[in-house]
Amino acid sequence: MTMQIPLASADARLAATERRAVEVRLGPHEVMSDHADDGPGEGPTPLELLAASLAACSAMTVRTHLERDGDPGDITVVVTLDAGPPTLFYRRVQLGFRLEPDEAHRLADAMERTEVTMMLKPGFNIRTQIEHAGEPLV
Repeated sequence: MTMQIPLASADARLAATERRAVEVRLGPHEVMSDHADDGPGEGPTPLELLAASLAACSAMTVRTHLERDGDPGDITVVVTLDAGPPTLFYRRVQLGFRLEPDEAHRLADAMERTEVTMMLKPGFNIRTQIEHAGEPLV
């Protein structure tokens, strides 16, 4: 078996204490992840990090797709993970302007092909809604 160049890597270190806070290194960055039962903990839970990955990748894709026509302004992507069944990621893309229906559909199609979306699809359902001022466009 040969090793391939990784797409990404992370190291997690859990100190020898009773705490569950984990130091996670992501390249040159470091975050804490925690699954505290008695409060907010020292950082996001592993599931929150998973949802954050989908939100971040989605926001970058939206920006790339929309800036072909100029500056799209602020983009907000809200991702929730619902326990189900079935387990579902619900992704809301909130735009500061209204898209024409055909452009909203093209954007929704592009969202289905993001790296993180493609990796999560085999194990999770992902529903996407594109919105302007709280009104669904797709």
